Amino acid sequence: MSELQQTLTQLRGALGEAAVLTGEAISPQHHSDWTNNAPARPAALLLPRNTEQVASALRICHAARQSLVPQGGLTGLAAGAEPRAYDIALSLERLEGIEEIDSAAATITVRAGTRLEKIQQAAAEAGFLFPLDLGARGSCHIGGNIATNAGGNSVIRYGMTRDQVLGLEVVLGDGRVLNLMNKMIKNNTGYDLKQCFIGSEGTLGVITRAVLKLAPARSSMATALCALPDYASAVSLLRCLQRELGTPEAYELMWPDYYQLGVS
Repeated sequence: MSELQQTLTQLRGALGEAAVLTGEAISPQHHSDWTNNAPARPAALLLPRNTEQVASALRICHAARQSLVPQGGLTGLAAGAEPRAYDIALSLERLEGIEEIDSAAATITVRAGTRLEKIQQAAAEAGFLFPLDLGARGSCHIGGNIATNAGGNSVIRYGMTRDQVLGLEVVLGDGRVLNLMNKMIKNNTGYDLKQCFIGSEGTLGVITRAVLKLAPARSSMATALCALPDYASAVSLLRCLQRELGTPEAYELMWPDYYQLGVS
């Protein structure tokens, strides 16, 4: 029996037969991310349902020195979730769900495979806003958003993804689980280790759960299209808006050729 087959046998014992797919049982969607740059069917696809199974998978692959590629919603454009034929892909699509909305603390606790749009909807139903917003909101996973420190449409007002994260649970490469599930905004107790994993692209560990900040729900929204003569005027307008109305949720510039392309 080859080393790969021995590893797969151990993985099936730890995760169950249905959570370890090989060959044609692996959907083509797991062959690449949105770039479709160099699609390749991985040696296996793992579908864990909880943190313990993720830890077992990483522990087994680490001991066997088997390369493993974490996958979220596969909406990335940098080939970061793209496996090679000898890699094992680890998908978090079954590790999904909202565990808690704490209205008093204005936080939401979620699993890494939860789609961004689902978090936004749950926040809205509870009377809050989760301000991270991307065009891929219906497909991307929050774990991938955190692992890539996604920006999105509302960065100018709310900041990057790391500014929305209070706590994390992470499985390290050797299978150890790091519990950093803080819920306090005012917390200066030593090293802020979670920041090491936000934006690390899965190279330091696999994010499995997160505590996220919620913002007050919008009472109203207005959109304006302004024609300005130059870049300096656009900056001046932004500063005026910030001074008179507060920082807008989004502020986008369109150069004439881009605008003409959009309306033609």
